[in-house]
Amino acid sequence: MIRSDSRALVALLGAMTALTALAIDMSLPALPALSTEFDASPERVQLTLSLFIIGYAIGQLFHGPLSDRFGRKPILIAGLVIYVGASIVCALSRSIGLLIVARLVMGFGGCVGPVLARAVVRDHYGGPHAAQMFSSLTAVFALAPLVAPTIGGWLLVHFSWRAIFVVLTLFAGTLFVVILFGFTESLTTPDADALRFGRLVRNYQTFLASRTCLGYALLNGLCWSGIFAFLSASPFVFITVYGVAPEHYGYYFAVLAVALVIGALSNKRLLRRHAHERVLRWGLMATVAGGVAVLAACVTRWGGAGGVMAGFMLYIWGQAVVAPNAMAAALEPIPQMAGTGAALLGVVQMGAGAIAGYAVDALYDGTPVPMGAVILATALSTVGIYFAMLRRPAQA
Repeated sequence: MIRSDSRALVALLGAMTALTALAIDMSLPALPALSTEFDASPERVQLTLSLFIIGYAIGQLFHGPLSDRFGRKPILIAGLVIYVGASIVCALSRSIGLLIVARLVMGFGGCVGPVLARAVVRDHYGGPHAAQMFSSLTAVFALAPLVAPTIGGWLLVHFSWRAIFVVLTLFAGTLFVVILFGFTESLTTPDADALRFGRLVRNYQTFLASRTCLGYALLNGLCWSGIFAFLSASPFVFITVYGVAPEHYGYYFAVLAVALVIGALSNKRLLRRHAHERVLRWGLMATVAGGVAVLAACVTRWGGAGGVMAGFMLYIWGQAVVAPNAMAAALEPIPQMAGTGAALLGVVQMGAGAIAGYAVDALYDGTPVPMGAVILATALSTVGIYFAMLRRPAQA
């Protein structure tokens, strides 16, 4: 069995967190190919991404409270079964409509990985230790954008887009076996009343009425939404506008993953020397600076795809600093309902991501400017939420 203080647990939680990231990132190079094969508009093909995110957001509202009642392990197993089944349907789909529905179900089942990874961290850790643990998960999670688009592009060129979902099925199946035989339940005292309507309502009210919980959840969600805007628009912007070959598209994600790892490791080091609040502010400033740089590159076309990537790397670094601190702070006051809290944290994150993705798709005009504008808007909104709801004097 995997011990709570082992690196194996970090690797397992990182793989759980990466479950849905792989499902998104590996499919990105295939979006133009799906449009061609099914004779569907780019907007309709984008629904395979948007509906996945919506399924992810909705599923957390079920899986979080269920894990507070029955424990983390049985809900993880059930969610992985749903994910594997939906992924198989995706691989066999003969119409864009069936693929869209299967992706919705896939997101519903796959959300157990990230949401319960957060709950497990809160089961074992609190305070700065939780923030450092979330940073470790971010570093492991960065492997998904590092390798997923590259693998997806290679599978697309040498096999077909269906092979992408075969690989996702195998990954989830392996994770299922490891959890079934190696994961030790982290919830020591399940809440027998967690699924009762009155308790659910009170738990939701507790989270949403807390300035700390809601504020940091919005901070985390808005910070991630800039990444979703990039994920949604970049296949068309990079491949269609800048002429990047589909099999090379993943290389740009590899560069971003490096920035994500550096940001996560920087956060761990900074937290050893500085207060959480001060580190958080540095991250916020980096996201705004990165957003400005991205929009400037998109408007002027300076540097081409490389110019966009340079600005977005700075945004990613800031996000990797902000997100772990925000997640830890949001869950800190509610150890008795960590599953529900982690679910609401994820719902806010994915809801903000879906809105950002929809906005950049709706505004897309064949240029990179809408993508840059939405990314900067998310950064400015994050800073606005911080000063409106969470600002406190920085401590040494």
